[in-house]
Amino acid sequence: MDLEALSAPLPRERRELRLSLDGTWELELGGETLAIEVPFTFEAPLSGIGRGGEVHERVRYRRTFRVPSEWHGLHVLLRFGGVDWHASVTVDGQHVGTHTGGYAHFCFDLGELDHAAPHEIAVDVHDPADGPQPRGKQRGSGGIWYTRATGIWRSVWLEAVPQAHITAFKLEVTPDGVVQHEVETSEPTEVTVRVVRGEGGLPRWSPESPQLVDVELRTASGDLVRSYVAFRTVERSGRDILLNGERRFLCGVLDQAYWPDGVYTAPSFDALRADVQTAKDLGFDLARMHVKVADPRWYALCDALGVLVAQDVPSPLRLDTDEARAGFTREAEEIVAQLRGHPCICMWIAINEDWGEPGAEYQLALARRLRELDPSRLVIDASGWTQRGETDLVDVHDYGDDLSAHSSGALPLWVGECGGVSLVVGGDEDFAYKHVGSGDELAAEVARLLGSLGDVAGFVWTQLTDVEGELNGLLTADRRPKADPAAIRAAIDALRARRLTDR
Repeated sequence: MDLEALSAPLPRERRELRLSLDGTWELELGGETLAIEVPFTFEAPLSGIGRGGEVHERVRYRRTFRVPSEWHGLHVLLRFGGVDWHASVTVDGQHVGTHTGGYAHFCFDLGELDHAAPHEIAVDVHDPADGPQPRGKQRGSGGIWYTRATGIWRSVWLEAVPQAHITAFKLEVTPDGVVQHEVETSEPTEVTVRVVRGEGGLPRWSPESPQLVDVELRTASGDLVRSYVAFRTVERSGRDILLNGERRFLCGVLDQAYWPDGVYTAPSFDALRADVQTAKDLGFDLARMHVKVADPRWYALCDALGVLVAQDVPSPLRLDTDEARAGFTREAEEIVAQLRGHPCICMWIAINEDWGEPGAEYQLALARRLRELDPSRLVIDASGWTQRGETDLVDVHDYGDDLSAHSSGALPLWVGECGGVSLVVGGDEDFAYKHVGSGDELAAEVARLLGSLGDVAGFVWTQLTDVEGELNGLLTADRRPKADPAAIRAAIDALRARRLTDR
């Protein structure tokens, strides 16, 4: 697959008639009216504002647009890649809808719009500082806080569609290689699903051979959506994790998807591609997307380049009320529904450590719900700390100096976080598990710690990049390697080879 095709805002849901609304908007911020560059939040320097130390719970966006004349007679879809957290949208003074949830994309059908006149969008955003909403590591959420992300943080765009058009679809590949589909349309119309496959059926997807198969969904009314699928299976067997029926030792890295100039938002598609490629070049075959949902293009790049993903559900500050628990479950359901089509995702992680203090009953119910929503993947009820038993993996966090104490029992066990070794390259450290003084020392410590791992099914190294004051990345925050990448890869490759011949 051409990687440039994956630069579309939703790579698995691509239409040709698309108009970006990224760029300069008006922002009402604390009594001021400022220019802001969407899709960057006002906290990010790339927004043109860069007030990362300020908290504003309510902001308002405005901009005008014109519909291309060739869209005459077509419906216009207004699409948002992500708005943190509650968005209320009006167009030409008419309320068109709301969406609650900071990590999912959403869409409003505006009907036919006059192409001869300008139109105005207004987006009112509420992002409470102390609310129970899922927020991951945004400031106010836990012991290690990063800059908040308020408002629009992914692309905004328009699409032109016929009145009868595709509103949702699900593509799944069965274990025997059959592509199954469910398609919803705005009104009844015939839908044709075409799988573009070669001779001999669907090829198997793996990190070593990430083969994707194009799919076209076309309605009799003229709507055309391009997507893709891949054929692979993931399961547990005794103490092992199996990918495509073969034992797999997972070599993972923690990815927090923060950027010093974009905060929650990558500065470019190339920056996303570089992060995925760098993880792979360092020898990792898995990235744990940590208490955040990344840009959809990142998952598509993991699909195309061959990196497995362990996906956290972004954590809330608290889960002590029925309202908070219901909201968290609803957002988790939406996240799974939107991401489950990506073959790179191999597991869901319901809770990080004990964040939000979910309690045993709710944690078990959430893990069961994730398994019900997606029985084709592994589920971890909690990464580290408090596991309740509704899990496919035993997950421990260990930032100690020796990882040899961990070994598998009846279930596969992995060290879901380890390492955390800080090499300060400019800047002042304010959090660290351990310091080293040079790149050579960092590479040696990676090799030593990973070499001490016991009989486990895998690990996740903390972490790919520095994030603000947490300087334990293998790369700096601006993505410069701290140690020789070849030395890091050699240590991981040696461990992988040894583990795959242990049993």
